[in-house]
Amino acid sequence: MAELCLKHKFRLAGIKGISVKSAGLMAVDGDKISKNSALALKSMGIKPYPFKSRQLTPEIIASSDLIICMTSGHKSRLAFTNKAYTLSELTGVEEVLDPFGMDLIAYKKTLSIIDSACNQIIKKIAQVLED
Repeated sequence: MAELCLKHKFRLAGIKGISVKSAGLMAVDGDKISKNSALALKSMGIKPYPFKSRQLTPEIIASSDLIICMTSGHKSRLAFTNKAYTLSELTGVEEVLDPFGMDLIAYKKTLSIIDSACNQIIKKIAQVLED
């Protein structure tokens, strides 16, 4: 949900030239977006295009300028790189716990936190672009 939400916010803000890709520590390559993720995204006007999950790899880490982790636990597993930050560190929002297996309300709550964080990211990028 985070990748799609941030891409959506970039489009709305007219920000180009920044690539956003999500990858999970426990993700299985090629899994389709979950039904509740898709429904939560649709409820916010975000199209859940044919998204496929991918596992975080050394190649993805090497090619990334910044790795945004949803929790401090995720970040701790990437302690070998100085590219990893938690979403909370960057935006001040609470940690984003994975709603996997929960009901639609939990997915919508998670997306709301992500949405708030994405708004903060957009503001920060817009400030940098203005300077």
